[in-house]
Amino acid sequence: MVLKILVGGYTSIITALLYTPNSSGTAGSLSLLSQSNAGTNPSWLALNPSNSSILYANQETWGGQIWSFVIDPTTAALTKKSSGSTGGNNPAHFAVLFGGGNEIVAANYDSASTTDMVLGTDRTTFSSSTGPMITYTGSGPNTSRQTVPHPHQVIEYLIDQELLINDLGSDKTWRLSRSSSGAWQNSGSIQHPAGSGPRHGVVLNGNLYTVHELSNTLTQHTIPVLNSGTTSQLVATLSVIPPGASSSTFAAAELLLSPKNCMYPTQYLYATNRGDTDANGDTVAIFSLNPLQLVGHVRTGLKQIRGAAIGGPNGEYLVVGGQSSGGVVLYQRTSGGTTLTELARYSNVNQPTSFVILPTGEEPSLCSS
Repeated sequence: MVLKILVGGYTSIITALLYTPNSSGTAGSLSLLSQSNAGTNPSWLALNPSNSSILYANQETWGGQIWSFVIDPTTAALTKKSSGSTGGNNPAHFAVLFGGGNEIVAANYDSASTTDMVLGTDRTTFSSSTGPMITYTGSGPNTSRQTVPHPHQVIEYLIDQELLINDLGSDKTWRLSRSSSGAWQNSGSIQHPAGSGPRHGVVLNGNLYTVHELSNTLTQHTIPVLNSGTTSQLVATLSVIPPGASSSTFAAAELLLSPKNCMYPTQYLYATNRGDTDANGDTVAIFSLNPLQLVGHVRTGLKQIRGAAIGGPNGEYLVVGGQSSGGVVLYQRTSGGTTLTELARYSNVNQPTSFVILPTGEEPSLCSS
C-alpha cells in the first residue's frame, strides 16, 4: 500500500514522505515527496477530524501559535491558511476536538495553561474570540523539572464533555468539563505517583493509561464519573525500559493505542523510550491489556524517539523518528500487533518529533462471516 507521511519536528519545515512497497508487498522504500515552510518548531501535527485535507501544526516557541494548512492531495505539500495565538509559551501539544472539528485546545508547557481556540466554519481560520484560558497550580518533588505545572497533552475523553490534561510538573491529570455557558472549566484531577511526570496517555473502557517521562513507567488508572465522590484507583504500574537497562538516561515519551478491527481484533499499547545507550538505539515497548503486561521491546536503531503514530486503513502501520539521530522508520504491525516488522527507513529528516499518516481512502478490512 502506498502511503504519504507528514513529519514535523524542531525545524522550520514539515516534510512529506512517500512509502512505496516493493512488488512482493513485504517491504519497500521511503522517499522525499515534498517539503513545506512551517514556521518555528512544528513539533506536533494533527488533522481536522471532519476534513482530513486540513492540517494543524504548533509553533513550539515563546509566544506560541497554531498554524493551519491545506494539504495538496498529490504532493502533500502544505499551503498555510491562518494562525492563532495559544496565549502562552511553548505549546507542546494540542487536540482538535471531535465535536465538529471546530475547536482546538492547546497545552502551553511553559505557561502552566491550556487555551481554547475556536475555528471558523471553514476549519482553517481562527476566531478572534477564544474560550477562557485555564491556569494550573502545583508542583512535584523533582526540583529540576517540577517546580511549576507543565501541561504536556490534551486528551478528549468524552466528546464535547470532558478533557484530560496530563501535567508533567504537578504529577496530575486535570479533568476539564463544560460549564453551563459551554466554556471549559477545571473540575478535578487524577493523582499520579510523586515525581513520575505524566506526559502522554490514552483512554480505553474507563481507564487512563499514562506514560511517565521522569519515572519511565506506564500506569493504569480508573476514571471515575466526575463529581461522583469516587477516587481514581491506580490499577497497575510497569516499567517501559528494556530489562536490565539503567533508567538514569531514559525519558519515556509517546504512548499509542492500536485500533480494534477485523485484521487486529486485539488492542495493544506502544510506548516509546528515549536515551537508551545501547548501540542498537531506542526501543518501542509493546504492552497487552487486561491485565496490563509487557509483550516485548523492538529496537529501532534511532536515538531519542519522541513521537510515533499509527495509521493505515486497519492501523497496520507504525512510524517513529529519532529526534537526535534524525531519520524515520516505518513498521508494519505483525503477529496480531505483538511485534513490529521494518518496512523502510529514511535518514534525511532532522529532529523529527511528530507524524501523521495521511488517510489512503481505502476502507478497513471486512470481517469474515
